[in-house]
Amino acid sequence: MLTQPKLENGIFEDIYRTSFTQTGTHNVITNKSILSIFENIAGAHSAYVHYTFEDLSKLNLTWVLLNWKLKVIKRVKADTNVKVQTWGSFSSKLFVIREFKMFDEDGSLCAIASSKWCLVDTSIGKITKLPENIAEIYHGFHNEHVFGETDLPKISEPNLNVINTDTYKIRRFDLDLNKHVHNLNYLNIAYELIPEDVFDGPEVNNVEILYKRELKYGDTVKSYLYKDDNSYIIVIKSLDDTILHSIIKLY
Repeated sequence: MLTQPKLENGIFEDIYRTSFTQTGTHNVITNKSILSIFENIAGAHSAYVHYTFEDLSKLNLTWVLLNWKLKVIKRVKADTNVKVQTWGSFSSKLFVIREFKMFDEDGSLCAIASSKWCLVDTSIGKITKLPENIAEIYHGFHNEHVFGETDLPKISEPNLNVINTDTYKIRRFDLDLNKHVHNLNYLNIAYELIPEDVFDGPEVNNVEILYKRELKYGDTVKSYLYKDDNSYIIVIKSLDDTILHSIIKLY
C-alpha cells in the first residue's frame, strides 16, 4: 500500500502495487492474485475500524468466507498501481456481503467481485449471529451490488460425466491463521484438473467458489472435473466422497 487509505460513504479505498509474484505465465495478474488483493483490502478495512481477526479472537470469534464471485474485465501487469475499493452492501442475521472493485492507473475498471462472510464462534465451532450494529461498526454500508444481487449465486454439483480426477493431501503451506486450508488455495487444487490447453491459454475471467466444509492439515481430498458448455466445474470432496468441501466454477 502506497498511500493513506480512506473511508468515505461506506467505501474503503487504497492503492496497491502489483508484483511479479502475482503474475502468471502471461505476465498479467492472475485470478488468485486479484482475489488476494481483495482479501487484503478487506482485512485493511477491518483494521481501520478495529474489527480484525485479532480483535475477534478475544471474543472467541473469527470471520469465515462462504463464497466468492469474481469477474475480470482487464488484466494489469506487474509494477502497476491499482486502486481498490471495498464495502459492505448487505447483511442478514448470519452473513454479510462484501463487494470489491479494482481500477488501473487510467481509472479503467479492471475487476469486480462479491463475497459472503459469516462469524464463527471458535469455542463451539458453529456459525453465530452477526452484531446488530455490524454496518455501524464498518462506518456504514454502501448500497451498491457489483453483480446487481444481494446474495451470491448457488453452485450445485453437476449431473454430468466426470472428465478428470485427482487426489491431494493437505500440506502445512496450504493453511491459514485458522489452521484451515486458505480459501484461495482451493484454486490451486482446481487448476490442477483443468485441461492443459486451458491452463496454458488466457486465464478464465469468471470465477465462482462455494465453501462447504473446512480442510485441515493431513486431510486427503479427491477432486472431480466436469465441463458444462463453456464452464469448468471442480468438485472437491473427502477421499471417501462423504463430505463436500468446495465447488469451483471457472468460465
